[in-house]
Amino acid sequence: MPFLKRLKLVLMLLAMNLMLHARGHSFEQPVTAKLFAVGFGSHVQRDRFQEMCKTLRVLNAVRYYEIGIPLSIQQYKLLTAPVLIGRLINSQQHLVALRISEYLGLNQEVVIMHWACAKITASVSISDLSLLEILLDKLKLCKGISYAAIAAHADNNGRRKLAAMLIEHEPRSSKQVPLLLSIGEEDTALMKATESGDTDLVYLALFHIWQKSAPLEFFGMIQARPLARDLFIKYSRCYKHEFLKDFFLSTGQLQDVAYLLWRESWELGKNPMASKGSPLHSPRIKLIEKAQTLFADTKEHVFESKAAEEHAKLLRMQHELEVSTKQPIFVDSSISDTIRTCIVLGNHRAAMRVKQEFKVSEKRWYWLKVFALVTIRDWDALEKFSKEKRPPIGYRPFVEACIDADEKAEALKYIPKIADPRERAESYARIGMAKEATEAASQTKDSEFLGRLKSTFAQNASASSLFDTLRSSFPGIS
Repeated sequence: MPFLKRLKLVLMLLAMNLMLHARGHSFEQPVTAKLFAVGFGSHVQRDRFQEMCKTLRVLNAVRYYEIGIPLSIQQYKLLTAPVLIGRLINSQQHLVALRISEYLGLNQEVVIMHWACAKITASVSISDLSLLEILLDKLKLCKGISYAAIAAHADNNGRRKLAAMLIEHEPRSSKQVPLLLSIGEEDTALMKATESGDTDLVYLALFHIWQKSAPLEFFGMIQARPLARDLFIKYSRCYKHEFLKDFFLSTGQLQDVAYLLWRESWELGKNPMASKGSPLHSPRIKLIEKAQTLFADTKEHVFESKAAEEHAKLLRMQHELEVSTKQPIFVDSSISDTIRTCIVLGNHRAAMRVKQEFKVSEKRWYWLKVFALVTIRDWDALEKFSKEKRPPIGYRPFVEACIDADEKAEALKYIPKIADPRERAESYARIGMAKEATEAASQTKDSEFLGRLKSTFAQNASASSLFDTLRSSFPGIS
């Protein structure tokens, strides 16, 4: 008996499979209730049964005479549901395609987008505003649909106003901005790009508008949008100096034009020809003079104006020096270096001219000349210079320069002239003259200083005895 029950069950399942297979290949309208009743009791076949019911409902829908697609189940399986939906929308059967997509759980965006594009093409007599309401009523059913693609279709059909209204509903700026630019809505495109904060989109809009618009129109458009303006300035500083100067001039930013001119002069100075007494110095000087004029027109940049004026003056003098000396070593050096180089070359008249032209202070002048004369080891000139008048820097710099040049004998000429006994003692100590250093230190009557000085002669026994001799006068020294 158990065997017969199992055999009966197997035969029933086989019969159901044959029935479902036959039903699928039949073109007659199924009696769905009866078919469902046959398979209701079989849990094993329920999934297959439900799938067959779905398939038959789809096939019956497209076989209907108003649709006219008499597919067999085998053809349907080979064709697949997405392809069938594609054929339906190409046949303008959008409602059936939408219902089938919804029934099978497929993406409805393709159907709605095709319907929207077809509606735009066919609705020649409907106004843009009315057609927009019709489209939005259906498009809102599908979240994430590309309004940009539909707007592009509207533009291709000559309905640019409708395209502009549709693109307003596109949530993705990356889709909005390119289309807005293509339909001539440059101002809106730039606004959307800046609102998105995406610098790539802003640059895309900037370059497009830059190429199509007149300069003043372009400047006015970006001036009202800080992000677009700043990105334009950043790009132009690297690649479009002339255009950036026009922008600054149009907005009254004269100081920024001046800075650009000054920078151009430095860039020109990097040219190898500019360091060989070439005519390139003339354009450099002209650029700096233009910068100075622009700085002078603004009350807030008095310092920059004066600096530019002196820079041009110095550059002109350095160029003349290079021509006269035939040595390309002056241009772009500082005032101090220029004076020092002139003295080293023996051109004292030129050095004095630079001093007077740029109002170099006496202290600075003495420092520069002392070390320049020591550099060329012109000891007679140095001594003569020290006797012209009492040096405003004192004699200590003369001593230091001679010691640094390892000329202790020359340093000894100036040490006795140092008025401050503390400095005189330190100078004697530097050249190893312990007795003289001790005598000078004793004049300070500073036991702490004398103690420090003694430590510098720790290896000198005679110097130590000299310090011991002074112990009675300075009890604090041990």
